[in-house]
Amino acid sequence: MSEKINLPALTEVESEDIVAAITNSLNFPRNVLASQEDIETVWLTLKPQINKIKLEYRHEMIARMVIAIRVGLFSSAVNEMWNTAIVVLREKVKSFGLLEANQFLTIQLTEKKFKELKDKELLDICVVLGLLSEDAYFFLNHCRDIRNNYSSAHPANQMLDGPELNYFIHQCIKQVLSSDIQFVGFRSDEFMVTIKQAPLDGDAQRELSDRIRNTNELQKTAIIKALFGIYVDERNDEHARQNSLDLARLNWEDFNEQAKSEVVAMFSSYLIQDNTKKQYAKRFFELVHAIDLLPKDEHVSLVHKVIKQLESTHFDFNNFYNETAIGERLAGLRKNIPIQIIKEYVYVVSLCFVGNQFGTSNSAEQYYEEMIKNFTVREIDKVFELMSEDNYLRYRLINFRRCKVKFKQLLKLVNEESVPSKWKDKYDKITK
Repeated sequence: MSEKINLPALTEVESEDIVAAITNSLNFPRNVLASQEDIETVWLTLKPQINKIKLEYRHEMIARMVIAIRVGLFSSAVNEMWNTAIVVLREKVKSFGLLEANQFLTIQLTEKKFKELKDKELLDICVVLGLLSEDAYFFLNHCRDIRNNYSSAHPANQMLDGPELNYFIHQCIKQVLSSDIQFVGFRSDEFMVTIKQAPLDGDAQRELSDRIRNTNELQKTAIIKALFGIYVDERNDEHARQNSLDLARLNWEDFNEQAKSEVVAMFSSYLIQDNTKKQYAKRFFELVHAIDLLPKDEHVSLVHKVIKQLESTHFDFNNFYNETAIGERLAGLRKNIPIQIIKEYVYVVSLCFVGNQFGTSNSAEQYYEEMIKNFTVREIDKVFELMSEDNYLRYRLINFRRCKVKFKQLLKLVNEESVPSKWKDKYDKITK
């Protein structure tokens, strides 16, 4: 097959008399087919259009489309052109690899499911995998509507005219058959290689983050699901897991609610299937500051576990050295403290800040201060309640002067305007 197509002129393949003779013999008017004028409109632009099709995409359906156009069977031409585009898109997904594609998709593609895909589903997948741009997706969906309403696959009361068929052919060739699209997003297979091959430096992180931010919503959803999936799988190299977490943190606010809800759905599936993934998944939501999206009981459980871990560490030997990492972790959760454990949260943070007769963990104190400065009205109320209850905090305030001084510092850190009126006198007495 030569690369250039040279279609004959209309007069060289004159068929009007044959078409008219056949329609007359069937007792149908000539206008059941496209008019000679519409045929000429399409024929004049057909050669340059077809020559834009990449050689490897010139399937036999193109020949059937050209013949259908010449005899006025525009409905058949639409079908052949559309089927050519769909075959090519299927080839692109197959070349991408079903196993690789499944890391990005909501549905898991088997060979059987792939063969049964509807055209709309195929278009969605191609956008997610970066094989089509968002503009291409828009125009091809329009072409899909045209094919559904004006092709021989779905008989209609009307036919496309010449300019309409020209548009249809032009879009199918431009968006699928002429070249591989270059756009702001990226091919998902290349993205996966980049994530997994080595640690990302700052420049590489920023470049990928910008590309994620600027790609379409379908691909964004696929990307956050892939990042989440890589992070929770301990079989992946540590640098791949860290790369995934870093990009998720950088772009978390750029993902829409649908994308986030699909990640939560993935988390819920791990609760039943895999305890290791469940633990990593909880940590993921914590590190992207999104634990409020978790099911309520999981949210409470996660925060409660960190609070208890800090309390236990505080009473351990070498607590001044070991509190820092857990204090930092709890500070990262301070905006999402469930109401059921607010009192416990306030107690442990206050206890660790006040410290014991020997001191407070210097390296962890900055995190305690951060949490105390952001105590809400409800949390400040709990501080004063704890002062009158039987607990280690009250014991230290009564028995150690150093702890009493630190507690005064604690109250000075809170927002005075947030102190409940019922505790105002007590607050003034301690802090003045």
